[in-house]
Formats: sequence, C-alpha cells, structure tokens
Amino acid sequence: MFAEAAKTFLEFLKLAPRYLIALGVMAAFLLFANEEFLKFIGVFELAQNNRPMLGLTLVVTVGLFVVSVIGDGIALVKQWWFRRRRYRRIEERLQCLTEDEKQILRYYLAENTRANTLRIDDGVVQGLKASGIIHLSASMGNALEGFAHNINEFAWDYLHVHPHLLEGTTNTYRTDKRGSYW
Repeated sequence: MFAEAAKTFLEFLKLAPRYLIALGVMAAFLLFANEEFLKFIGVFELAQNNRPMLGLTLVVTVGLFVVSVIGDGIALVKQWWFRRRRYRRIEERLQCLTEDEKQILRYYLAENTRANTLRIDDGVVQGLKASGIIHLSASMGNALEGFAHNINEFAWDYLHVHPHLLEGTTNTYRTDKRGSYW
C-alpha cells in the first residue's frame, strides 16, 4: 500500500505546472468561496468534509508551482550563460585567425553566402569546426569536393561588423568545390 501511494505521489509530482495551477485554483476556490455559492453549485458539504485535504492540496500545488517557476528561471539563466560563454570563445578565436582560416572565412563574406563546400579531411576546416565558427551542414558530399559547411550565426554577424579581422597577407578566399566539367 505504501509503495502504491509513493508511486501515485511521484506521478503527481511529474504533472505539468498548468495542471498544478488548475488543481490549486480548484482547491482555493473550494476553500475560500462564498458559502451560499458553494451550496448553489452543490459542493458545500464536499468542501466542509475535506477541508484539511483541500488545504494540503493548495499548499503542495503552490509549493510545486513555485519550485517549477524557480527551476525554469534557473534553466533560462544557465542557457543564457552558456550561450554567452560560447559566443565569447568564438569572439576570442576570431581575433587570432591564421591566414588559412581567414581564406576560408573570406569566402562566406565575399560570396555573401552562409555555405561553403570544404573537405572534411583538412585540419584547418576541422579547427574552425572545433571552435564552433563553422559546422557541417550536410552529410551528402564526396572526398574530392568536400561537404557543405555553414558559418555560425554569431560568427557571421561578428565578421560583418568587424571585417578587418579577415585582412591578412593575401586577399584570396577558399572553397574546395570544383568547377563544372561542362
């Protein structure tokens, strides 16, 4: 019997906050509504006979709802913090690019595109991927031409604001896509 009650309680804890709000509002209504109105809708005796349980239900649902709201707030702050840290790392990495990396990133800005075809066996490409500046966007490709790689949204915006970061010893850009044979 205890195991079944504990299982039921744990299932109650898994309820979404909107159900907890509904349960709490019903308990509060039965506890605090006008006596004449409760008699009119026929739940006055139910409210009077189960007052301790209604009070306990109200306290538990309010507590669980508050914990849920605080948990959601903490999750939002953590998500914001991790995103901020990731963007800061990308920003720092964009400040110290090698000439080969600049050539790859110049292609995106010169062609005004967010996609470039690059070989996956290239260490420079893998370094930009590891930094989060570009990412593999398609699993279809080949060993000669490469695979489609997209630039990160933050890196795209940052390089448009700071194009001087791509100035280097050369003024060329790089793509591994071969020209048409026809």
